[in-house]
Amino acid sequence: MVNLILNNMNKKGLAFKIVSRKQKALFLLIKISAIVWVLSIVCFGISLAIATKGFTGTVQDTQFGNSTLYLILLLGSMGIGSLAFVIMVLAIIIKVILEKKVLEFRRSFKGIVIFGIKLSLLLAVLPLFLLYRVSGLGGLTRNFKKKEFRLAFLKPKGIKSFLVRLVAIVAIFSTFLPIWIGGYWVVGAFTAQQLGYLTQPISIAGTGSMYPTFPKGKTKTPKEQGKELVGTPGMFPYPNGLTLFGKRIFGHQIDRGDIVVIENEKIRELVQKTYGEPSGWVKRVIGITGDSIELREGIVYLNNQPLKEPYIGKARSTFGESFLKECLKVTIPDNSIFVMGDNRKGSGDSREVGFFSLNDVKYVLPLKSQKGDLVKNWRDTSNDLESSSKIKIDRTKFLELLNEKRRENGAKPLQYQTNLEKSAYKRGEAILKYDDFSFEATRSGYPMERAMSDAGYWNTYNWEVFIPGYYEAEELIEDFLERETTETKKYWFDKRFQDIGIAEVEGTLNNCPTQVVVIHIGGYVPPNYTKDVVESWRQLASNLNDVIPSWERVKGQNGINQDDLKRLLDLLNRERAIASSISSKMQSNQWLTKGEESSINEYERLSAESMELAKKLNSQ
Repeated sequence: MVNLILNNMNKKGLAFKIVSRKQKALFLLIKISAIVWVLSIVCFGISLAIATKGFTGTVQDTQFGNSTLYLILLLGSMGIGSLAFVIMVLAIIIKVILEKKVLEFRRSFKGIVIFGIKLSLLLAVLPLFLLYRVSGLGGLTRNFKKKEFRLAFLKPKGIKSFLVRLVAIVAIFSTFLPIWIGGYWVVGAFTAQQLGYLTQPISIAGTGSMYPTFPKGKTKTPKEQGKELVGTPGMFPYPNGLTLFGKRIFGHQIDRGDIVVIENEKIRELVQKTYGEPSGWVKRVIGITGDSIELREGIVYLNNQPLKEPYIGKARSTFGESFLKECLKVTIPDNSIFVMGDNRKGSGDSREVGFFSLNDVKYVLPLKSQKGDLVKNWRDTSNDLESSSKIKIDRTKFLELLNEKRRENGAKPLQYQTNLEKSAYKRGEAILKYDDFSFEATRSGYPMERAMSDAGYWNTYNWEVFIPGYYEAEELIEDFLERETTETKKYWFDKRFQDIGIAEVEGTLNNCPTQVVVIHIGGYVPPNYTKDVVESWRQLASNLNDVIPSWERVKGQNGINQDDLKRLLDLLNRERAIASSISSKMQSNQWLTKGEESSINEYERLSAESMELAKKLNSQ
């Protein structure tokens, strides 16, 4: 085919004129390399067809497909064909250079530059150039210039010439052009990848920290959630673009609303501690260099303006942590960002660990690229700033969900106790008044036990938990029972509890409006006194019943100090009352009241005094 094309091009003046041995050699080289290239394609196709039974199966299904011969034919045809194609293209380029029509080399700086530019352009459009030469468009153009308007291609001089041109055009369209287009695609893709313009799939774990943008996992434990895959969005490497003279151009600049993957040694350690394997965080950029961030009443204030966030799970759900506390304004330093998860109550982020350097950002998904499934669960923010948007706890729903979890763990359901709600409210008031979030009430001096007593509730086994912020019933369950990893989680399923009360207490901390949720839980546990202790108190009461009458018989006797005797009898009667009361409670396996517990110390003091008086009277 190539022989016919080149002969035709030579005869018709449409392409190369063979005027030297070099041109003849190039002609022969083009012809041979073209034949080898075509034969390699045929060999490759036939081998593949035989190995796959006419393209109906896979190479693993046939004996030939698993043979060494097939591998040799496959790799050999690919290698030889590629080499023949390259030689053919180079030979065509050299032939064009020798013709000195399109490319002419001159030994000067300007000539070299022009030659290089023309050569690059020729290589860029080589298939189109060959089409131009083979199709006869050159002759048609010359005819137009001469105003002859003869359509050389449409009016060939013979059927052979027409067929040769047609075959040549089909060959270029079916081989050269697809290869060149594929080459452009490969080069473009490689360049785009090197510049960071192509997205890479990023695995999103089911921890729920970016809900609702990314779904929560269905597994229960943090380690299971860390391994559960809930999404693989395409994200761009960061930084991307071209670096020129030390500055990056044509790259994405991190902006508010972008989703980023951040990773440094501290984050890897935190993730490994919680989820078992080190990795980075996927978070949303809230502020960039120079921005101020403040949290107030569950709302983010960006540069002193309330930020409407459709991507977060709930309105007014952003509260302070150890780094950024309520109503504390911070300004983001140079080359840094402030990030948070969309699930504000279930995310560890900058509120806890501080700012992140832009050098920690590994991937980015710009806000404008967040479409489709990523935004389908976003909210309407039109009422976010209204007081009515404040989240309230449905106590009935919370108790229902909690009791369902308790049943799953073999514990009986809890009953709602209004006195415990009162004690929780009193405790919440003390927490906010004194900014005392300690169980021991070190600053307020008003612990859980005192609040329960003031509310008229008493029980033997009590527990409290408190958390700042606004919550719905489902969020509390998730925060306390599903995300909690400490030992306190076991208390929710403690079989000894029977009662529960919940209070939402609004107030201020450091002149900052806030709310704390306090939950009090109580239950009764039998004391189960030892037999020795019960018997000792019973024996004390019995002994006093025997001793007191003997001292009463010596009333009025001479030689006995009646005042001392009266004092002794008062002491013994009080001791008997204490011993009898304690003995009765212990034999009934009932807890002693605080008054009865304090009376034990009184008994010991009275007993010591009565023994001294008895010795004194016996010596008279």
